[in-house]
Amino acid sequence: MNDKAAPKFTCSRRGFLLGTATTAAGALLAACAPGSDVERVAAADIPVGGGTVVGDYVVTQPEEGVFKAFSARCPHQGGTINAVRDGVMICPDHNSHFDIETGDVVSGPSRQPAGTAKLGSEGQELIVGG
Repeated sequence: MNDKAAPKFTCSRRGFLLGTATTAAGALLAACAPGSDVERVAAADIPVGGGTVVGDYVVTQPEEGVFKAFSARCPHQGGTINAVRDGVMICPDHNSHFDIETGDVVSGPSRQPAGTAKLGSEGQELIVGG
């Protein structure tokens, strides 16, 4: 039998609350930090002259072998770009359209272009965000 007593831990209410708040704040900041999300998509899944919504991003291929990435968040009022067709990314909330190559506004109420996103690759896979 072990004669050693287990160590006794004490924690004041103030210490507990401070530790809990610090931990929660750190977790929240890490989870909400810009660019913390990374998505992967096969390059073959992005149509030439079109694009695909991947998580919080839109990945486009304006011409064969040229890929671009944009935030799916519409700069007009924060809606979500959810479709790509006929060379434009579309936010259905107020019908803003953005060019798949530049992100520039093609039509609609938005006055700001779609935000660009970081884009890289590993083999035949595209990595967007981060």
